[in-house]
Amino acid sequence: MPDATVPSRRLSLAALLGLGLGLGFGRHAGASAEEELRIGSSAALSGPAAQLGLRYHAGIRAQLDMLNQQGGVQGRKVVLDLRDDGYEPDRAEINTRQFVEDPRVLLLFGYVGTPTSRVALPYLKRHGISFLGAYTGASMLYEPGPGRIFSVRASYMDESVALAHAMRQDGVQRFNVLLQADLFGRAGLEAMREAALPLKLQLQASATVRRNSTQVDEALDALITREPAEAVFMISTYETCAAFIRQARSRGYKGRFYVLSFVGLEPLKESLMGDMRQIRVSQVVPDAHDTSLPVVAAYQKAMLARGDRQFDSLSLEGYVAARVLTEGLRRIRGPINRDSLQHALAGLGELDLGGFKLRYQEESHRGSSLVLIR
Repeated sequence: MPDATVPSRRLSLAALLGLGLGLGFGRHAGASAEEELRIGSSAALSGPAAQLGLRYHAGIRAQLDMLNQQGGVQGRKVVLDLRDDGYEPDRAEINTRQFVEDPRVLLLFGYVGTPTSRVALPYLKRHGISFLGAYTGASMLYEPGPGRIFSVRASYMDESVALAHAMRQDGVQRFNVLLQADLFGRAGLEAMREAALPLKLQLQASATVRRNSTQVDEALDALITREPAEAVFMISTYETCAAFIRQARSRGYKGRFYVLSFVGLEPLKESLMGDMRQIRVSQVVPDAHDTSLPVVAAYQKAMLARGDRQFDSLSLEGYVAARVLTEGLRRIRGPINRDSLQHALAGLGELDLGGFKLRYQEESHRGSSLVLIR
């Protein structure tokens, strides 16, 4: 029988609840509301981008389970109130409004996506709440200053620079861009445009595709049939990118594909039946199977404790984000509230999780700058 702890792409709501990845039902047995430290999170748990939210939060849950088994923080359980937004900003905003108006919620954490993260930002200052560990590298989360946004991963600018250098090393001179028709797509396009300029890479043509869609015919006509280039830089999720790659190949396209990490490396590989020829994907965490790194060994131990044997970049990144949250909570002296957590996160300084280094200061909450190309 298949391992029931490993979510499939079409995991049912009942299976989600059985996994403990529930939609707002995070309370631990035997813990009263007063004893809980409640964290609010909105992510795609359904729809074409579901694997991003499911696997990212599998890693988060693994670390928080480990933390709670060790006694929690100041003797209190950390409870994740995780709600589905289907990777749609309107639903994410509804979730966010409910979180910030609940005085028990200490932090907005582990959001998945640029447009879904963007809707949360206006609420931070107004409600005195911080925003940590979003699964996006959009520049809006990396502005300097003593704000309430704390990134964990490297930015899309960091990734685009690495991918532009990979293009240059591969001999690419001209490339096209497939971008999601929203804030994520625009953020990735601007980052690559800036990264390509000093390397004299020519951005030839671009085409858009709707969020959560695999209807890529118009983009294929524009980028593969009418104005083909040596490569396509892709800014979307795994189902969209896989559909484009499959159909481009079926039209005889022999060029390369370069993809931002948000795509989800493992779901993309699964969607393409393992055929990753001519595809390079930027990554912002180490190899999830490289147990020579203490952080990866600890991650695998936490995942196995949950019965999850699916080691991947998504869940490793979620685990790392939850480790940052854990460090912030543990450093609070005195009452734990929204303000004390914000100050604790800003004061983390140089943080080495065991081969994965981050940096937090009052005037810079950027986290990691690690980018690898796979």
